[in-house]
Amino acid sequence: MTERFDHQVGSTSVPVIPYDTFEAAALFLATGRSPEEVLPKLGLTATEWDRLHDAYKWFPYSLGDDSRRHYFGGLDDGAICRLVLPPRWQMEGGDKPDLRSTAFVRDTVRHNPYIGPFIDCGWPLTWIASHPEATLCSYTHDGRTVYFNGEPLADRNGNRIGVDVASFKAVGGRWLYDKGHVYGQGRYGVYHRAYWFVLEGADAATFEALNLRYARDKNQAYYITGKTLRTRSPGAFEIIPDVRLNYRDNSCDLLHDDSHTARDREAVYFYGARLRGAKPEGFRHLGHGYAKNNEKVWYLDEKKLIQGADAATFTVPGPGEPDVKGLTSGHFVTDRHRPYVRGEARDPIEWFEAWRSFFEARPDIRDWWWHKIEKTFAASR
Repeated sequence: MTERFDHQVGSTSVPVIPYDTFEAAALFLATGRSPEEVLPKLGLTATEWDRLHDAYKWFPYSLGDDSRRHYFGGLDDGAICRLVLPPRWQMEGGDKPDLRSTAFVRDTVRHNPYIGPFIDCGWPLTWIASHPEATLCSYTHDGRTVYFNGEPLADRNGNRIGVDVASFKAVGGRWLYDKGHVYGQGRYGVYHRAYWFVLEGADAATFEALNLRYARDKNQAYYITGKTLRTRSPGAFEIIPDVRLNYRDNSCDLLHDDSHTARDREAVYFYGARLRGAKPEGFRHLGHGYAKNNEKVWYLDEKKLIQGADAATFTVPGPGEPDVKGLTSGHFVTDRHRPYVRGEARDPIEWFEAWRSFFEARPDIRDWWWHKIEKTFAASR
């Protein structure tokens, strides 16, 4: 007995199933069960499932607005929520219908998918972890094979990786382990196809994921390409957060999980390689691809050391500061000596007017290149 019913949309109708049943079906399909096994329990054809899947999949994230509006004939989210939550998930009397509340349903089903038409199916399924970046993808297993988004784990050549199912766990980020090995999840190609590799020599007992790209154990550090970073101070190996400048709301975010930069006591690492000449003390991101330590400045988008830049005064105009009216494309930065674009020094006289609003709004900055030119112009009038 299926739980499907039809919802009238204009002169036609679309199939509707309870949201928890949808999540259970998606999990079984992602863990080795075929559409021929799963879809009859829903009373859906493959075409109906594909359309319904597009409408349902983003419910907990409040995304996919156009898809679900079209599918449900323009119903608002509250009405959709009431339509897809069966009596076993009835909200309390005072609760306001909200599709984001389906996140709780999703998480509950992940740990017990045996509901509705699947209550007696007997198909083994264990949910392991969600992916930190691919929102809709998870690791699952059926007692024999670990799957990711419906496919067994495989290396870059497509060969299956024989993991120990019972002990397989996500460490964090794109790092995983079982009782015998540590694994990384890489990606390649235009479509960032996922693959997995054994991290040779890693110590599972002390292995620690630092973010999506870096990890360490008691002996050394690692980058997500599978590269071993032979640090002399693994205990000090840490992430240097990237910086995102938000000009719309005048805020600044420190991006830890996505950062490609790390350091130990001896060096700075960028995309898993030592950044030549970079001492780790005081090294930090400034935004727009620039970084500095106590002595030098880099334009990391090109892995370029900016010759002659003054680290002590090097400034990236941030949210809330006047816009620099640039003479070319790019992000405009400055130190006390001169302005720069994309890591290259620019002629201060040519850029004098472009920087006027910035320096006039910063009375705390004095005797920089702009002020010297202003005095020269004033004296010649």
